[in-house]
Amino acid sequence: LLELTETAVQIAEGNINLEASAKGNLEVNQLSTAFNNMTARLRDSIDSLEQRVADRTRALEISGKVSRQLSNILDQNELVRAVVEQVKDSFDYYHAHIYLFDDAGQNLLMAGGTGEAGQKMLANKHQIPAGKGVVGRAGQTGEAVLVPDTDQAQGWLPNPLLPDTKAEIAVPIMSGDKVWGVLDVQHNVTNGLSQADVDLLESIANQMAVALRNANMFAEAQKQAKREALVNDINQKILSTKDVQE
Repeated sequence: LLELTETAVQIAEGNINLEASAKGNLEVNQLSTAFNNMTARLRDSIDSLEQRVADRTRALEISGKVSRQLSNILDQNELVRAVVEQVKDSFDYYHAHIYLFDDAGQNLLMAGGTGEAGQKMLANKHQIPAGKGVVGRAGQTGEAVLVPDTDQAQGWLPNPLLPDTKAEIAVPIMSGDKVWGVLDVQHNVTNGLSQADVDLLESIANQMAVALRNANMFAEAQKQAKREALVNDINQKILSTKDVQE
């Protein structure tokens, strides 16, 4: 009992790799075994916590990296390509793509996707009606949709170009009350996506919304500048004419 007490004191001080020796009568042996089981679970909990902290730190670093990249891109097509590639590669997802609402706000149009499947969907002008499937629900409700197991999900829409999808997350790209579109990722591992992935993707989607708004404002400014340049050019030509016919 004295040895067990000393071991408990040392473990309480941080030396969690110690184990109590199972010596003595039956009751002491049982107590030592129970104590060792408890410290084993404690070590597992600490290891799990450290892993979660490491994963969260890595996620924040990648989110910050994506944010810095987005702040330098003012072309919408380039912006979409950068996000889907960065998200897929950084977290080893099976697939990532982005949908943007059409002008009427009725359909989500494929704007960019990774790999050969993404290129084919772009070429086919793939679209999903608002409210339909995981992507459509996220776009219509403005809330993230997590499907950890596609085999058990009702209303999930399979894509023949992505036959190995086992889990999916669709996150709305929003600024204020406006939903610009949906960031969608898929994994080829059942239960390979969790709430932690949702939290990360929501952070990236929020940054994406700001970047999209900036890109649209920049495009409008360019369009306005071209109009004004054209008007100025016409005025200069009118002022430089010498006769009515010219």
